Amino acid sequence: MQLRVALIALAVLSASATPSPGDELVVGAAASLRNPMQQLAEVFEAQHPEIKVRLSFGASSSLARQIRLGAPIDVFVSADNRWVLDLLQRDLIAPDDHFPLASNRLVIIARTALDIRIESGRDLLNPRIQSIALPSAAVPLGGYARQWLDTAQVLDALEARFVTTEHARASVVAVEHHHADAALVYASDAQYAPQSKIVYRIPATEQPQIVYSVALLRSARALPGAKAFYRMLRSAGAGDIFASAGFVSLDPQAVESSR
Repeated sequence: MQLRVALIALAVLSASATPSPGDELVVGAAASLRNPMQQLAEVFEAQHPEIKVRLSFGASSSLARQIRLGAPIDVFVSADNRWVLDLLQRDLIAPDDHFPLASNRLVIIARTALDIRIESGRDLLNPRIQSIALPSAAVPLGGYARQWLDTAQVLDALEARFVTTEHARASVVAVEHHHADAALVYASDAQYAPQSKIVYRIPATEQPQIVYSVALLRSARALPGAKAFYRMLRSAGAGDIFASAGFVSLDPQAVESSR
C-alpha cells in the first residue's frame, strides 16, 4: 500500500510539469540503482508520453568521466557524492542543483555451494575463498569495500584474490556465474542474486558512509523534462520507491558531510 501511495504521489508531481513535446531525457545512473530507476522512469513516462527517458547505467566514476568528455547526460545519479562534487568543481553543475539521495549497506555474498562461515573481515582470509569480486577503487563500491577491508586490516592480504569487475551489479554476476567465490556488494543488489547467498551482514557500526547523490547538469537547466525528473527524485514518493528497493535513508551526519 505504501508503494502504491508513493506511485500516486509521483504521478501528481510529474504531471505538474509541462515539458516540450518530443523531448528525450538522458539519465546517467549508478548500476546499483537499476531497479528503482527503471520504475521511476516508467512512472514519469506514463505521465509524460511525449518524453522518452533513456537510462544509462554504469560505474559512477565512468559516467562522470563521460560527462566531462561531453556526453549528453541531463541528470546524474551517483553512488558516491565525490563524483558529483568533481563535476561541480568543473562548473558542469550549478551550486544548488544537487542533493544527497539515499544510502546503502555492504554485505558479503558467496557461491551457494561454498560452505563457509563469515563472522568478521578476517574470515575472508579463509583459503577456501580463492577469489573475491570487487570493482576498482575509483568505482564507489570498490572504494567503500576497500575502506571496510582496510579497517578490518585484511585489505593488503586479500589484494591478490580480487577479481576486478566493472561496477556493483557486475560483482553480483561474477559470483552468480561462478567467476568468483565471493564478493562485497550492496545489500540492495544482494536480493537479486538467487544463485548466491549472503554470508555476512557488515555491522552498522562498521559500515562506510555511503551517499548516493543526484545532480542536474548545467547543460540541462533549461530543459523542463530534466528539471521535472530531477524534482521527482527529490520527492518523498521517490524515497519510498528507493526504500522498497533495499536502499536506506541517510542519517543527518552523512547528509551534512556530503555538502
